[in-house]
Amino acid sequence: MKPRVADTLGIVKQVTTPVDGRNSRWQRHRAKRRTELLTAARDAVAAHGAAISMEEIATACGTSKSVFYRYFTDKAGVQAAMGEYFVTRMRRRMVAAASEADTFAAMIHALVSEYLRSVAGSAEVYRFVVTAPDEQGSTIERFVNSVRDLLMEQHVRHHGEQVMAASLLQCWAASTVGMVRGAGEAWLARGDVPGMPDRHTMSRIITTWAVEGLRPAAGAVPPEPSGADLPSSATRHQDGPSVHDTPQESA
Repeated sequence: MKPRVADTLGIVKQVTTPVDGRNSRWQRHRAKRRTELLTAARDAVAAHGAAISMEEIATACGTSKSVFYRYFTDKAGVQAAMGEYFVTRMRRRMVAAASEADTFAAMIHALVSEYLRSVAGSAEVYRFVVTAPDEQGSTIERFVNSVRDLLMEQHVRHHGEQVMAASLLQCWAASTVGMVRGAGEAWLARGDVPGMPDRHTMSRIITTWAVEGLRPAAGAVPPEPSGADLPSSATRHQDGPSVHDTPQESA
């Protein structure tokens, strides 16, 4: 007789790893405590300024530096965590504002307005996070890169993909982000100077610079100025004498 083949070749038992309830509760407690400390630290920075020390932050939060360092390692860790929270919220609002804009200029204005609103509304917190140690892959660097990518996406949305090469578009987006950030930080640092525009006016000014001054051209490289484009001798004299126009001293 031929040996019979069993109908059931084997029974597969599902093995599951039991969940450690105590560990799960501890992780939730740790995450909650970390959020509480970060919120308290943010309030302390907003109240006492970006130059606040970790000792002062801990005192304002009613705890000690050692407690903070259990959750954030050091001051740079606090700055990174606070920066992550700050820029995540700001980028979310920027994406929403840009997606609602119906023109290219309106999109730029929406991004600029949201950026200035965020940094002006939490000026000391912004200064605190941007003064973190400059490390590759830092929170601010990742944020800047994400806004650059957002600008590229929005440019394609409004102008199409054939306007310029992707590599050149990246250069345009990077230069625009750098200009807006630089202008915004300069405005923030001099906001109390007489004659400095308010936030709404400054948003329109920066938008004009970005749209009119840094709008990407259809051509890859603008032509070199021809002789006709150079200032005439009369024009040079109006601006002041050139080296060749300066009289030579007699011997």
